[in-house]
Amino acid sequence: MRIGAFSFTPRPVPTIAAFALVALTLWLGQWQAGRAAEKAGWQALLEARVAEPPLVIAGRVRDAEDVLFRRVRAHGRFDAAGQVFIDNRIHGGRAGFHVITPLALGEGGPFLLVNRGWAARTADYPAPPPAPVPAGEQWVEGLATIPSKRFVELSGDTVTGSVWQNLSVERYAQRTGREALPVVVLADPPAPGLAAVTEKPDAGIAKHQEYSLTWFSLAATVAALWVGLNLRKVKP
Repeated sequence: MRIGAFSFTPRPVPTIAAFALVALTLWLGQWQAGRAAEKAGWQALLEARVAEPPLVIAGRVRDAEDVLFRRVRAHGRFDAAGQVFIDNRIHGGRAGFHVITPLALGEGGPFLLVNRGWAARTADYPAPPPAPVPAGEQWVEGLATIPSKRFVELSGDTVTGSVWQNLSVERYAQRTGREALPVVVLADPPAPGLAAVTEKPDAGIAKHQEYSLTWFSLAATVAALWVGLNLRKVKP
């Protein structure tokens, strides 16, 4: 094919391969764009939940996602012996701990893990800072969250006494023998002397948008390379 001073002569096998790759990357881009649209609906639902009236948790939670990012209230007694400190949590540019204390929901009931706030490291580090646990019946209010399951641990020694590298509800239940609900409540207000730990709903829309753009860009790159490699200037 002659186009002005250039000839366009694509060969069959590279052309078929290029078209197949373009089709695949376009499909992947569309799929990721669809996932982003799905997550947008989930994001809107989570944001709406934050504004809803508090939900009282008095027993077991069937599905963590049913209460995720709901403001909740719970009544019970804190179990000081089950308190753990999650190390290397940054607040205001400083390293410290998240203070996680189990709240017993009635006699023989499950425990609700409560993130009572952030505490800075002290001169006694790696020992945790003091975080007194209130005695007696307590009402706790805050946002229901699910601890991230994506974390990096530099060694197999993830727990040293009450100091842990990361929080996993499953690991907590296994190590302490306490039945723990699948959510962690971010106490609001936090315990006296501790800084509030906050979290905003994030359904992960940006990740799918980035993946979609990457696949569409790859499709465009393959198409441009196919044209460029098959377009040659005709010698006079």
